[in-house]
Amino acid sequence: MNKAWFWFTWVLTFIVVNLAAVPIAMFALFGTQEGTSIFSADYAVAAGIFLLSNFITLQMLIAGRKDYKKGFLVGLNVAVLQVAGLVVFISTISTAAIIFTMVIIVIAAVLLIQELRRRRY
Repeated sequence: MNKAWFWFTWVLTFIVVNLAAVPIAMFALFGTQEGTSIFSADYAVAAGIFLLSNFITLQMLIAGRKDYKKGFLVGLNVAVLQVAGLVVFISTISTAAIIFTMVIIVIAAVLLIQELRRRRY
């Protein structure tokens, strides 16, 4: 796999996934009182949203570093679906969008675990 194409695609995916996830994480902090400790549950929820949405970018990074093109492209497809789900959730806040996004995040977690367990050769 061409490394320039890999890094360009990965950075672009990372930016787009975070552009969709950061508004949701900031919305989780909307009701937080001023002076609340950074270790409160509200901040934990916001950090959790940010970390869960980046499972797929981590999977893509590992697959690309191992030169596993099929895993990288599967991760890219899942990232596109995840961004679509997050954008629909931001715009509609519907139950179907929440379920769709959670299913995609579970798929991303499974792909990440498979990529971590896969041998390099």
